[in-house]
Amino acid sequence: MNEKLKEIIDKQLTWNLDDAIGELKNKWDNEKYYYDVEEAKKFLTFASKLELDKGKKGKKIKLIKFQFEICTSIICVKRRSDNLRRFREAHINIPRKNSKSFLIALIASYLYFCKNEFGSETIITANSRDQASLLFNTIHHMVKTNKTLKKYVNILESRKYMFKKNMNAYLRVLSSDAGTADSYAGYVCIIDEIHEAKNRQLYDKLKTGAGIWEEPLMLTITTASSGDNPENLEFELYSYSKELMKGEFEDDSFFYAIYEAEEKCELLDEEQWFKANPALGTFRSYEELKNLAIRATRLKTQEAAFRRLYLNQHVALDGEGAINMELWEKAEREINLEELRNMKTWDGMDMGSTQDITAYVMVFYDEDTNKYIIYPFLFTPKDTIEERSERDDIRYDILVQEKELIALEGRSINYQYMHDYLEETKIKYELETQEIGFDRWGSIGIRNKLEEDYDVLPFGQGYSSMSPAVRDFENILLDERIIIAKNSLFRRMAKNVVAVMDDAGNIKYSKKRSKYKIDGIIAMLMGISRAIFNNEGEQFSTQNNVDKFLNKVMGGEED
Repeated sequence: MNEKLKEIIDKQLTWNLDDAIGELKNKWDNEKYYYDVEEAKKFLTFASKLELDKGKKGKKIKLIKFQFEICTSIICVKRRSDNLRRFREAHINIPRKNSKSFLIALIASYLYFCKNEFGSETIITANSRDQASLLFNTIHHMVKTNKTLKKYVNILESRKYMFKKNMNAYLRVLSSDAGTADSYAGYVCIIDEIHEAKNRQLYDKLKTGAGIWEEPLMLTITTASSGDNPENLEFELYSYSKELMKGEFEDDSFFYAIYEAEEKCELLDEEQWFKANPALGTFRSYEELKNLAIRATRLKTQEAAFRRLYLNQHVALDGEGAINMELWEKAEREINLEELRNMKTWDGMDMGSTQDITAYVMVFYDEDTNKYIIYPFLFTPKDTIEERSERDDIRYDILVQEKELIALEGRSINYQYMHDYLEETKIKYELETQEIGFDRWGSIGIRNKLEEDYDVLPFGQGYSSMSPAVRDFENILLDERIIIAKNSLFRRMAKNVVAVMDDAGNIKYSKKRSKYKIDGIIAMLMGISRAIFNNEGEQFSTQNNVDKFLNKVMGGEED
């Protein structure tokens, strides 16, 4: 890390209050508005009396500079005409782990206890009640650990609300269902992680309901969406903010704080890391972000996730070439099943089309080397090989001769033949199948047959099942903790994988978007998922490799 970046960190940690206030007055003071210095000092005092909900127990809040700037800009910039707050809406768009939820909790707590109007409501919502409850829990901790504040409120934690009797004021978590929002008039309304919002109905209803108050506040917090949907609420507010930034029109009531790296920046450009992550090097770990960036240079799916989640760029994963084939080929090895005799396996089965290819992949774990060994069995109907070879421009007949593809009699996959083949193999080499991951929408008949002898676990094709498995696979591939049996058809499947990502950063491999069959890869993910879950051996340390790679790419510079 160079001296310039160390200076950036130092400015966040050792800022001077008078200097910060002077900068904010210069920024906001004009003939219409002013920065209320006394309010800012009052807010800072309020914050310093509260305890952090994470980290060392009992530690008081000490704001770093950007946190003070955001909070007091929203709260303390006022209209000269009536001394009411200038901003009625604030949009904070910042990467993960930069305390965006903490900032909102702090603002909400201050306004609830120090500034709210009689009968007002502070409403917290998100895309799920559980997600909104996390923000409530942060506020709840701040209140319950402060002897003064907790005297003023009744808290029903199970229902996620507070009531302040002297002001008849509520602070509550609201369902994400827009239909429930009509009856609420929020003084402060908070919507968390708006990049995941299905539509803008809840946002619109909460804004409309706030019209009865003199100085309501709508707070939206988020990380970047993919940017490929212009109607996504995050992208709408981001675009609105950028238009304001460019001076294309004026909206004095709208505050925005957007932290993002420059488009198409290099992943290892540290200045861009700091541009997007104002807390980097303070409570936001520099080392973790560095390691994530290095991994992202080698795995395309992790690059897209890194750019969106940690550089806050609007990146849609184009998905092609999702698997790093240089790493794949490095992991390949000629394997004879005799070498794996008596070993335990965790298997995956993806049925694909009965007229095409069905994959059964065994995953072995070698405790001595702490590596996973992948051995695929790819089945196809024998009677259609010639016509499919012409259709797909692949010599399936040669693949059968090379024993990389197993041909079963008939024009479609006969699952009894396949089952018998696998059982004979397991008996011959004394392989011990522990579990089989199986597509939950696969054939009931073959599943029932497998369940007679094995533990069969359902594995879906959606994000919830696939994303952790993809991450597991990518990690062991990058860490060189995987050995893959050489098979040119299996390699072809890997080369053609297309990945897709949702707005939460979850990843799955898409059969629909991949140009060629990837059934073997899906089956492999199932097996890897079960093998890693059941083997918690010592994890391979990547730190030395990471440091060597970083020094090589960045000219040998050390921290």
